[in-house]
Amino acid sequence: MLLLFLVCSTTVASEFNWTGQWDSIWRHRGARITLEQTGQQVTGGYDLYGGEIDGVVSGLQLTGTWKEGGRSGPFLAIMSSDGRTFTARFGNNEWLTAIRVEDDNAYQGDAFDYSSPASVLFHFLSIMNAVGPGRMELQSEASHFIDFSRPFETRISELDYTRLLFEVLDRLTFRSFDIKHSATDRTASVRLYQAGSDVSLLLEFTRTGDEWHIDPPSPDLLRETLEALKAARPALRPGVVSELRSPRDTLRTLVESFDKTDGASLERAVRTLNLQGLSALAREYEAPRLARYINRVIERLGPVIWQEVPDDPAATSPYVYFEHPLGVIAIEPVLNEAGQVEWLFGQETLASIRSVYAALDNLPSPQALYQPSQPVSLYFKIRDYVRSLNTGLVRQTGPMETWQWIGLLVTFVLAYILGRLLSRLIVLLALRYASHEFESPAFLEWLLRWSFTLLSVGLGLRLADYALSFPDVVQVLIATISWSTIILSVTAMLLLVVKLMADHVRRKKALMGHNITLVSLVSGIIRVAIVLTAILMLADVLQVPYQSVLAGLGIGGIAVALAAQSTLQNFISGITLYFDKPIAIGDFCRFGEQMGTVEFIGMRSTRIRTLDRTLVTIPNSEFSNMQIENYAKRDQMFLNSTLRLRYETAPDQLRYVLVQLREMLLAHPKVASDPLRVRLIGFGEHSLDLEIFAYLMTTDRAEFVAIREDIYLRVMDIVTQAGTKFAFPAVVHYNTTDRMPDPAQSEASVNTVAQWREEGRLPFPDHPWPDKAQLRSTLDYPPRGSSTDQTDPFGQERKL
Repeated sequence: MLLLFLVCSTTVASEFNWTGQWDSIWRHRGARITLEQTGQQVTGGYDLYGGEIDGVVSGLQLTGTWKEGGRSGPFLAIMSSDGRTFTARFGNNEWLTAIRVEDDNAYQGDAFDYSSPASVLFHFLSIMNAVGPGRMELQSEASHFIDFSRPFETRISELDYTRLLFEVLDRLTFRSFDIKHSATDRTASVRLYQAGSDVSLLLEFTRTGDEWHIDPPSPDLLRETLEALKAARPALRPGVVSELRSPRDTLRTLVESFDKTDGASLERAVRTLNLQGLSALAREYEAPRLARYINRVIERLGPVIWQEVPDDPAATSPYVYFEHPLGVIAIEPVLNEAGQVEWLFGQETLASIRSVYAALDNLPSPQALYQPSQPVSLYFKIRDYVRSLNTGLVRQTGPMETWQWIGLLVTFVLAYILGRLLSRLIVLLALRYASHEFESPAFLEWLLRWSFTLLSVGLGLRLADYALSFPDVVQVLIATISWSTIILSVTAMLLLVVKLMADHVRRKKALMGHNITLVSLVSGIIRVAIVLTAILMLADVLQVPYQSVLAGLGIGGIAVALAAQSTLQNFISGITLYFDKPIAIGDFCRFGEQMGTVEFIGMRSTRIRTLDRTLVTIPNSEFSNMQIENYAKRDQMFLNSTLRLRYETAPDQLRYVLVQLREMLLAHPKVASDPLRVRLIGFGEHSLDLEIFAYLMTTDRAEFVAIREDIYLRVMDIVTQAGTKFAFPAVVHYNTTDRMPDPAQSEASVNTVAQWREEGRLPFPDHPWPDKAQLRSTLDYPPRGSSTDQTDPFGQERKL
């Protein structure tokens, strides 16, 4: 048969070299190849078949010839980019693949024992159980326990026969050391059965000199037995995980899970445990540790011979793998949620495994061929180191070992000190940069100090739990305390951050009033969301059942809805106030019988500063139903006044006053031209009543009062110029000392009106539009000589 050995090409990186040992497989055969590279030349061979290799390297490619038993041929091999494997092709299109033998898979020098049939079978099974990627050479080692001195009637390679024999034995259940023989026997035999069926195999042994070997059954018999074994085993039942269908599957799943380093492997290991007696917190934190404890104990006990563990899915009795006065390792059938049986490590095992492990502390780990090195968790590394310092520290003290109690105390003290130091630094920064944002700096200091301290303690306890691996009874308490402190401290800090950010945004001068309202609403919603999230997380940590809470809400839902009705109504009204925007923060408005400036619009209420400087708080639901007059929304301010002139005023004098008032208002730059009117509206008891109806172009109350004052003063001037006077409610007795209107001024105003009439320019009932346009904004305002400058310090026109 053609054997090719090929070595893997060096990768592009120079460190990938063909030198080393490679486990190879080709059609029907396999062997360990040893190669040595010197420069570009590669030489080597495989001792199992006496083969030789000679080739030349070019990049990742190796080309050369192979020789074996007088035969030879060319080959081409390509190494993978990571340098771990290579694939070869021969001139006759045969193929070969190989994987580099890792250091941790190297043979550790175990001396194989051929002194008895039991020892031969034990070593054969332990070696074949270890066969896997990177360890294919073990098949060659296992074949040494079989006597191939007599040829088979059916042609089959030694490696193929070795695999076939193991496949049959792997479906049987037996103890190898139950095989009996005497010192004088030259042969021995044992009938091995499949668990749960009558299918069996008669396995015989022969002795040559002092060494025993397996007397191989014929390949045809093995194939017939294998088919019978497959037929006797029932098909996998629906709802049963294939890794848990028998004690052997469960034990193999747990042990092999720790041979890998991916997260899914640890989940598979935890899946083998019966966690029904553990709380939810314990399942999350304690279950992975219990799986590691079980695996470490099994490691201490020596190689696992899988064929000694029952693989009958129909069995009903628990399988005890190991017994100790302090506990057992037992795998028992358990009904899963689908009503099917799964084999899991029992609750008694989980409860006692820590004590069993501690009792085996002085038992050294075996250095077995089948066992590759496994990653060790941080907890076991720390525990092994502490034990090397002082064995008394790993003694049980209550629910934990002494070193765990010491570690817990040290962690708490260090976390508390670190939290106080960190909080002091945070407080100094907060008081320096954010104290003006907070109404009570003392409360801010207290809140930050204790929040960071509790957070530090909580995180410290979580890290301690990871490193110290507290047992269930302590771990649940520690996890509850640590997560509660973390949740409470983070919640307090988040609420503080939201408040400070909202206050900072509100103080921005460029922010419009309705945006300030939005900030209040959004910050309120965020705070409610933070609190609700914290409550749910605390409920989860404290193991409060959500189902009962929801059921309680179902029963008392109406009462809760009624109790929260006003709060919900206020919240919705607050949202309505924002989107409808009848008011905004900073607006001056009238609400009901009061007036004031809006200072805050929150989720529940609105606060208004009145003219008396008192603060009125009104629920949003009530405030939104009020008639609100928002003075800040007006674009102009209304001027409406009634002038009362004396009855001594002549009609033409009155016409003169009306015209002059209209012209004055039209000419005023702060009076809107439309609508604008000055009319005689009636005859009062003591006066002729004139109405001024105009809009001043300002929205500021203080400016409005100043403009109105200017207009009133000009009105007084016009009345005086017309030679009349303002009336007042009184009885006038005319005598020689009474100061009557100036006859000259009266005559002048009468003559002026007469002239308008003669010239056809009498402005009644109104001024013509050209005159209005000519008069518009011709008055000085502020009046000439006013101390109020028209320009700002930079020379630009002041806008009132």
